[in-house]
Amino acid sequence: MRRFEGKVVLVTGAARGIGRATAVRLAAEGALLSLLDINEAGLAETGAMVPDALIHRTDVSDPAEVEAAVTATVGRFGRLDVLANIAGILRTDRSHEIRIEDWNRVIAINLTGTFLMCRASIPHLLRTRGNIVNMASSAAVAGHPWMAAYSASKGGILSMTRALACEYVKDTLRVNAILPGGIDTP
Repeated sequence: MRRFEGKVVLVTGAARGIGRATAVRLAAEGALLSLLDINEAGLAETGAMVPDALIHRTDVSDPAEVEAAVTATVGRFGRLDVLANIAGILRTDRSHEIRIEDWNRVIAINLTGTFLMCRASIPHLLRTRGNIVNMASSAAVAGHPWMAAYSASKGGILSMTRALACEYVKDTLRVNAILPGGIDTP
């Protein structure tokens, strides 16, 4: 099936794991892809698997880099139909021992990065009646020891997704979250 034939999809976290698998599957479904990640080597590997993709090294926690990536995507393809927010990091620390720098980094990439990508993409998605898929986690709804920062970030993504879905439903912008459990990725 070619369910995404001609659709422009921006995938964050495309250098490996779930992001790479998503990009490869969407390409097989006919999507035109914009692939974002901070990992340039992994991004190049994914790009080699996906013909004609736009590859854009992007730190999703940096508002300027996010705006540049979305602008480049729309500039290359003329539109944006789907945003797949998959970029994220995981740390395991005892909650009373986590350094504030590490807490802030997890929140910045996972939660703030997802928000920045949504904020930059929504004006384009409103024009195409597109949709957003945010990657949360089972950690958003169930306690996981040594993962307070990760759980908080993924719970925030879930709550933000619900808020955006309510806010934009009348504009026909769909916003959904996926909450996978553990996945064997690098």
